Amino acid sequence: MKVQRLDHVVFAVQELEAAARAWADTFGLQAEPVALPEGTPLELSALAVGAPDGPGAFLELAAARQEPALSEVERESPIASHIEQWGEGMLSISLQVDDLDAAVRELRAKGVTVSDPAPGLLPHDRTRPEPGAARPRAQRRAVEGARPRAKRRVARIDRASAFGVALQLIERGSPSS
Repeated sequence: MKVQRLDHVVFAVQELEAAARAWADTFGLQAEPVALPEGTPLELSALAVGAPDGPGAFLELAAARQEPALSEVERESPIASHIEQWGEGMLSISLQVDDLDAAVRELRAKGVTVSDPAPGLLPHDRTRPEPGAARPRAQRRAVEGARPRAKRRVARIDRASAFGVALQLIERGSPSS
């Protein structure tokens, strides 16, 4: 197994918009439009790190949605649980690999507990907004002009096998694969 690069780091936050403003004000990182992955109680926003036109790593802010329309069960999320137990902060690290199936087989052969590969959460590419551009909450579900996202799959490594770190392997394919 060869890790290609650090893909992204996820931070659990209570208030997504406030956290995004703080990251922008403190570090100059601009948050992308909020994504609300279908079938999950999550709000996500990425902060690009590195060259704006390259495949650089990103930070992802993740919050549990608290919309009144969501049932109590729908509001339950790993983000809410993490914040309740440990407070806001780093949730997980994602490493990109070129062949997820081979990586999972290799890790299991070494005794590492790892999940089966599964589809990633978000359906679209992470597009970068114009600096300072804000979108009203109602417009955030669909990003205008979003490019088709390269299909991605993920496998999660058990914390006990990764020295207490929530680690995820990610494979990114082409949009047509």
